[in-house]
Amino acid sequence: MENYHSEREHVGDFVDRWNEAVSRTRGLTIALGALLLLAGIASVLSPLSLYAVIQAAVSAALIVGGIGGVAAWSRTPEVFRSPVTLVMGILNALLGFMLLTLPSYLTAGTLTFLLAVLFVAAGAERLATAYRMHRFGVEGWAVSLVTGIVNALAGVTFLLLPLFSSLMLGYLMAGYLIVGGASLLVEGAAMHRLEA
Repeated sequence: MENYHSEREHVGDFVDRWNEAVSRTRGLTIALGALLLLAGIASVLSPLSLYAVIQAAVSAALIVGGIGGVAAWSRTPEVFRSPVTLVMGILNALLGFMLLTLPSYLTAGTLTFLLAVLFVAAGAERLATAYRMHRFGVEGWAVSLVTGIVNALAGVTFLLLPLFSSLMLGYLMAGYLIVGGASLLVEGAAMHRLEA
């Protein structure tokens, strides 16, 4: 882990690290976004008899996404790290594990609350990323701004309507996956090499 030094050119360091891994990061982001989007669509379209299969697929997507979030946090230069990214990775993995292992009557309220926290945290992280990108002149900051606003509004809605959210848990999970997957697809498509 590198500490901040005022005589060091951190923007150039970030650009160099980004350019080294942009194609791999772009591919992984798009693949994960597509996986989450497909899992969300399958959750909306599937009948109740397929709930166990969808539950396992959604759980796997959340666990993989959570592990990916923790890995992304650890690989980001310290000056650009957001602790929210680490928290979101851990919460996504926890949410996936809970969805996979606990009976639905125990998880409905907890999952609704966790989804709300995840949406708000994801929105805050995207807004902070948009601010840092804009501040350092990185293109594509508007995409992060829009996805941050959408995620934060969805989280606040879930917190304000907990009973309705619990009753609509399947659709909320689908919505979370669709919004998260679409956000990743848009951000992955916007990724490109940066000029120092």
